[in-house]
Amino acid sequence: MLIKLAEALDVTVDFLLTGNPMEDSPLASTRLFKRFQVLERLAADDQELVIKVIDAMIAKQRMESALVSVDQ
Repeated sequence: MLIKLAEALDVTVDFLLTGNPMEDSPLASTRLFKRFQVLERLAADDQELVIKVIDAMIAKQRMESALVSVDQ
């Protein structure tokens, strides 16, 4: 319930509980930070799947950047 309220208000659960803004967030993006908070509560298998997707996207971006450098 608290998570849904935080999402509806576009704030973190921490903010709802403490009133502290996101300044302590390790991520600049509030959207990413909130999603990672939710991901932490997923089953280990689901977390691993998300990590693999993120790793694949990072690898794709690195490959594209490397190809652009070679073409120039």
